[in-house]
Amino acid sequence: MKEQKKKILLNKDRPNVKILSKHRNAWSRRKSARSPEIIDAAKLLLEEEGIQGLSMMKISKAAGVSEATVYKYFTDKNDLLNQVVNDWAEPFLERFERDIEEITDLHSSLLFIAIRYLEGMKATPKVHKVFFKELRWNKYINSQAHKINKRYSNLLFNIIKRSKDSNEIRDDLNFDIFRDQFYGGLEHLGIRKILSGKSINIGKDASDLVNIIYSGIKKNNERLIK
Repeated sequence: MKEQKKKILLNKDRPNVKILSKHRNAWSRRKSARSPEIIDAAKLLLEEEGIQGLSMMKISKAAGVSEATVYKYFTDKNDLLNQVVNDWAEPFLERFERDIEEITDLHSSLLFIAIRYLEGMKATPKVHKVFFKELRWNKYINSQAHKINKRYSNLLFNIIKRSKDSNEIRDDLNFDIFRDQFYGGLEHLGIRKILSGKSINIGKDASDLVNIIYSGIKKNNERLIK
């Protein structure tokens, strides 16, 4: 009888294993959620205050974690900002790549890219300011920002290749120069109008840009250059 009571007492003193397990699982879930929570906090600060004065300390306070915790997940501010841009760009580019598959001719494809590119910039101007002002000039090669640019480039390359194969455009087209003219024109248009807060007619401006570029590369415009 005494032995039985002793066992009962020991069991009462023992921590509840199920409760501990539940706490461990909750802690594990919380830990896995910290990275996206920090990214969300950085995005919110960018939207509210812009890039000026944005610091890891401010981000940590907004995320409700210590600054040391932020550095556990991100090497530095540049790394975190790359993830912020990627967090926006990934679903945007996935839809982009999926939707453009339904368009077959070159002019419509270029117009689609131009409109969607400018609409994306208009929807998230502060994210794009981070990209243009910060990420392209600091540890750019092989960064998330660099990978995003490569996806845009590959998207255009596949369209141009298809158009060359179908004999729609000039055989002597230099893709690198064409890409820089096309995306560079869109970027300049977006910075000059959207990011500076001026009004823009995306449909008309995109169409004007595409018409000029397309007229220079279509097949019946090909001429001998000496």
